[in-house]
Amino acid sequence: MENYIYQLCVGWIMHDENLLGNLFDTKSLKILRLFLDDKDEEFYLREISKDVDVPVATTFRIVKRLVELKVVEQVMIKKFKLYKLADNDNTLFLEGILKEKKRALEEFVNSAKNMDFIDEIILHGKETEKRASVLLIGENIDAGGVKRLCAEIKEKHNFIVSILSLGRDQFEQMKGMELFPKVKKSLYRR
Repeated sequence: MENYIYQLCVGWIMHDENLLGNLFDTKSLKILRLFLDDKDEEFYLREISKDVDVPVATTFRIVKRLVELKVVEQVMIKKFKLYKLADNDNTLFLEGILKEKKRALEEFVNSAKNMDFIDEIILHGKETEKRASVLLIGENIDAGGVKRLCAEIKEKHNFIVSILSLGRDQFEQMKGMELFPKVKKSLYRR
């Protein structure tokens, strides 16, 4: 029985290593991160190419390989091909490895939510590979503590968290004037 479990574990590890060995180059990682950042989104080939700044032919080869590895699914709508992230063990494994920057933002949120006077933390716009813009909503937020936390995250993860602190009234007025982009995501609310 132990031998069987050992073989299963070795098979799983080899499976993961083979998957990673077929994927790791910068262009592949850019494309893979695009899919991981928008899990439910379906993309046209040219859209993927434009978003990650990789030539269309190269994008096609990489996406074709991702489809073969069952990391990405091809969706046919009449004669158009769309691509989206597959929902399987391969993608869960890759997400765990490649979401390092998300962990940096999560670490920031987990520390910031324990600070006094922060009522809400909002991701402002889209998070990129190296940075995220965050709105801190609350009264009398400790600016020094927030700056120290941002410096700590930058030092530890090489990830920049840009902060804008607003009172609840200021935030509601700016929201009413439509001064914020459409992409906003609440990361924490007290």
